[in-house]
Amino acid sequence: MKNKNILKTINWATFTTIVLVGIVTAAITLYDLNTDTTYGEEGQSRAEFRWFFLHTIISVAILLISSFLALGWKRLFPFNVPIAIIIVGFCYALFFLTFTIGWVGLIGIFGFFIAFLIGVILIVSYSIFNFLENRKTKKIYLVRTV
Repeated sequence: MKNKNILKTINWATFTTIVLVGIVTAAITLYDLNTDTTYGEEGQSRAEFRWFFLHTIISVAILLISSFLALGWKRLFPFNVPIAIIIVGFCYALFFLTFTIGWVGLIGIFGFFIAFLIGVILIVSYSIFNFLENRKTKKIYLVRTV
């Protein structure tokens, strides 16, 4: 039970940190885009709404993955929050693709990449942890039965 509480703490601390950093970076970026009055090549990146078919596809994918995650939330522990981190990365990328134009949209792709890497690192580390725990319990079981 102690390990479960440690995993929950790691999951939620990581998730909260990633969401807060995402909100702060998005706010700073949009503030900079709205306060700068640049012309020429510097003015290529700007805050503006756009919605295309790609945005719809990404939104439907986020909705489907989130629905499946919500249905299996307890069964997926401790992998549920790393998957949620990856979904938040998708939302971050969708936000920048929807509300910005120009090279600044790469911030959203970079943020998704960071969230994806953190989610995968957590999933791999939890898989290794579960493998080692199962191996340890099997050894204890074999020693007791022999």
